Amino acid sequence: MADVKNSFLDRARYAKGRKTLQAILDATYELIISDGPTAASQQAIADRAKVTQSAVRHYFKTKEDLLEAFFITAIERWKVVLNDKLAETDRDPRERLLEWTEIHFDNLRRVDAVFYFEISAFSQRNAALGAAREEWFQTLLQFIQQLLGEMHPQWDVQQCHDTSLQALTLVLGSWFTAGSARPACVQRSREELAALLRRGVERLIDA
Repeated sequence: MADVKNSFLDRARYAKGRKTLQAILDATYELIISDGPTAASQQAIADRAKVTQSAVRHYFKTKEDLLEAFFITAIERWKVVLNDKLAETDRDPRERLLEWTEIHFDNLRRVDAVFYFEISAFSQRNAALGAAREEWFQTLLQFIQQLLGEMHPQWDVQQCHDTSLQALTLVLGSWFTAGSARPACVQRSREELAALLRRGVERLIDA
């Protein structure tokens, strides 16, 4: 896998600083999941990370800077996975597309849905994150559209685009209907629901 561009950890030049930043990163995630971004003050993060508040402020002048870097780092990590799939040009496009879908559903099983909702909400209030998220979604659409074009040479550009939007909506919508915060189907496991949605993606791309 390619080296992960990480605007969060790359703020430190040396190993000790990166260790401090990793503790801040982990503490920020824990606070956002448990109490939301409003509770993720610099002091609260410092206490949870077991570092001084001045250490947090050394790397992030404001709470807004910290949250922006935190959420953008998540997008950067997802981009690495996608770029790896794009680079596998010698493999079957359908297989690559379904593998990307499976990676997303694996995140759905491992990551608290609150994180997805918080990054969505914060992106509406933070211009830098909003731009990064919009670029990320456009990249996803282009990725799916490209693979659909390879799978179905007879499809025109519009059909590939429309189907890519439908598939992406089905995958991202899984945070609402199959994630840890789902309002319905709570008696069914996330694994079962992810498998159900995966079959839906297969029907779309094989049409």
